[in-house]
Amino acid sequence: MSRGLRRWLPRALFVAGTAVAAVTVLYLVLLGRMAFVDWTRGRDRLLLLTPLLGVLAYALLARGRGRGGSRGAPVRWLAAVVALAALWPAWQGYIGMRGPQAYVWTWWQAENPESARPIGAWQLPSSGLVRARADGLRVYDSGGRSAGGHTAPAGTAFCALSRTVVHGVGLVAAERAPGGCGTRVSAVDLRQSDELWAKDLPEAPSADGTSPPVAVVGDTAVVVTEGALLGVDLRGGDERWHMPVPSGCRARALDGTADRVLYVEDCPGAGTARLTSLDARTGTPAWQTPLRSASGGPRMLSVRPIALWAGDAVRLFDDAGRERGAVPVSGPREDLLAEPGPLVSGDLLVLPVKGRVPGVSAYSLLDGRRVWHAGLDGATVLGVAQGRAPGGVDVVTSTAASTYLWHLDGTTGRPKAEPTILRDVPLGRRFEIYPTGTEGYTFVNLDPSGELPSYVALRRVTGW
Repeated sequence: MSRGLRRWLPRALFVAGTAVAAVTVLYLVLLGRMAFVDWTRGRDRLLLLTPLLGVLAYALLARGRGRGGSRGAPVRWLAAVVALAALWPAWQGYIGMRGPQAYVWTWWQAENPESARPIGAWQLPSSGLVRARADGLRVYDSGGRSAGGHTAPAGTAFCALSRTVVHGVGLVAAERAPGGCGTRVSAVDLRQSDELWAKDLPEAPSADGTSPPVAVVGDTAVVVTEGALLGVDLRGGDERWHMPVPSGCRARALDGTADRVLYVEDCPGAGTARLTSLDARTGTPAWQTPLRSASGGPRMLSVRPIALWAGDAVRLFDDAGRERGAVPVSGPREDLLAEPGPLVSGDLLVLPVKGRVPGVSAYSLLDGRRVWHAGLDGATVLGVAQGRAPGGVDVVTSTAASTYLWHLDGTTGRPKAEPTILRDVPLGRRFEIYPTGTEGYTFVNLDPSGELPSYVALRRVTGW
């Protein structure tokens, strides 16, 4: 053995020994994290390489020490190389388990008084948002700062919002004793925090808790009142049309889009129900389709294509009102869950399910067949929302250790990237999710306890 080799070999062995010690320490850290925080995030096979390479390096080093002279030197060098190579899968495994992650970078403290009940939220085209409570609306700009709001008039309490906002205008329903939700309806310009108009209605039907009594359909505000549906100019407040509801019946599951209003004409005394379509500008009836059942509170899941949760199934209809399929709420493979709210992505209905393999499933809105299922490691689904990418689906899940944000391909259900770990994010049982910026997300808390921040904004990071 040459003098130079004899001089460098002890140093190489020292480096190899240090590497093995570092790997051991790293694995102790990883085991602690896996046991109490994140588990392996699908890196099991990769992580097995590190102990295998470590054992191989030890065996080669022992074999090289048993050989004298120049015959043992190459073996010892190989042991050093193998020991250093063990660092790569260990580091990749650590990076995989650590990230990507999202940390809270800003939030808005709980609004006072905390006892006021949250009722919903809107995202504005300017990237701002509105959080609605029984006592008023609070507007936040794109930077997360308070940008005004609108207080509920004295003697009333806000109780429902329109599902959509058109040109910055949304509808708010209020309740006033002794009437129900919708005895007062107002249109609010959210960009200016101004009330454009308000209507006091003599009496409102009792709320069923499944759908709001107001809807924005194009430039028409549609309002459910006792015995009728009203069509009102969205900005001016002038009545455009009045559609009577038959005696003993009530309008439920109100919604609409573009030029069409949809609702269920439910007549519990007669035991009948009809899905009804109107022209949004004139109130002219387009068609009616008898329903087998409207029990349990019908809920409009999609307006185009039409999907209605009614009784024991989600029923699917074409644009002419002809039924073309159904998805059973309880099936042999899984049961559909109404909460957290289902999501429509293109021609697919994505919703959480319960069964042997829980998770989320997507069903075709055209024929009712199941297109895909994502198990999401068996975690509990907390929320489903539109993804940042077109056609994407974001799902928030929770385990005993962590909360994750999954990014799924809406057409296949496959993860588009590793799930993001949500670090120390104070979330309630109800919340809305809005993508912000290039990688951020805003969560609006709607938990009735009132103890959590009104919203939290997250920033995504990877690695350190």
